[in-house]
Amino acid sequence: MKIMIELEEALELVLARIQPVETEYISLADANRHVLAQDVISQIAMPPFARSPLDGYAYLATEVDPRPLQLNVVSEIPAGTFSERVITRGEAAKIFTGAPIPLGANCVVRMEDTELMGDKVTISRPVLPGSNIVHKGEEIQEGDILLKRGFYLTPPAIGLFAAVGINQVKVYRRPRVGLLSTGSELMDVGQPLYPGKIYNSNSYTLRGMLQEAGCEVLVIPIVYDQIEDTLDALEKVAEADVIISTGGASVGDYDIMRYALAQFGCDMLFWKLNLKPGTPVSVGQKGKQLFFSLSGNPAAAMVTFELLVRPALRKLAGRSTPEEAEFQVKMAGCFGRPGKQRRFLRAQAVFNDGVIWADLAPAQGSGILRSMIGSHLLVDVPANHGPVEVGELLMARWIADWES
Repeated sequence: MKIMIELEEALELVLARIQPVETEYISLADANRHVLAQDVISQIAMPPFARSPLDGYAYLATEVDPRPLQLNVVSEIPAGTFSERVITRGEAAKIFTGAPIPLGANCVVRMEDTELMGDKVTISRPVLPGSNIVHKGEEIQEGDILLKRGFYLTPPAIGLFAAVGINQVKVYRRPRVGLLSTGSELMDVGQPLYPGKIYNSNSYTLRGMLQEAGCEVLVIPIVYDQIEDTLDALEKVAEADVIISTGGASVGDYDIMRYALAQFGCDMLFWKLNLKPGTPVSVGQKGKQLFFSLSGNPAAAMVTFELLVRPALRKLAGRSTPEEAEFQVKMAGCFGRPGKQRRFLRAQAVFNDGVIWADLAPAQGSGILRSMIGSHLLVDVPANHGPVEVGELLMARWIADWES
């Protein structure tokens, strides 16, 4: 087992050991936050017929129509109605938004540019042929690939499938994640806080992040700092694809998680990451399962989740869309503490004249959960960097959109 490794090496070790989960067919109504397991091809054009984008009159226009133009209104076409009446020169059909263009017509004029008197309509501003018509297949042609395998389904994607009549999709099943919070000092919320105890926040923050990532989550809220209790908790989540624990990851007498994982049968890949916050991170493997032991400090656990665990979950879930690479930001504030280790600072993104400024959270301690609220960025400060100065250019990466 390696002891202290760089983030990039850790990612390489972890991602090389992951294969996507199995696939299944599910109803479109249940497909949100799943990942497509095959390309999806439209069986129809969209729209499936030429239609009107507005309320008005459909008629057969020429480029030399007089102003004003008077036509006989011979039919009325609401949305959802198909008219078999062919429009000839000198005739018009009153038409409404979304209705099919009648045979013979080649344009639609806005209702606002007309005046109706009995069964005759006067058009003050005649339009050219082809005006105000949404043509068949203008958005999607029959046989078009709508979305490709590996796409993470969102409400607009679900709506797109519904628009072309798809009612079932092949997806990767949701990854199952077991979540343990270890520490004899923890208490669950809703109880009076005993002396020397703290409330367990990690179960709640990480469960939310996992759910936002499209995972099924099995939570074991509190595990005491005893090998037997830890092994029992690990057994309870033995069917999960990934197990994440917080706490018990450092070097103290009661930091037993890596020993428990080894006793549980895991091959330990490494013990520490060369970064802050969240140095005490270990990863083990047992069969196809991966076990992530994260710091019990709330902010550190969330940062290392973003940097290490989320990429692993993306691959496990079958996602093929690449994560965004690091990009340059300009520092809006200073950070006066130099450090030998690489550091990731939490910051809010502020856009000004095309430049992304990183406005640092006031406190950057590994246990300060509040530093993650409102933060959009993890600013990457290299090892052996001196104090961060205002206006300095550094690289950063987005925190995933669980925080909007």
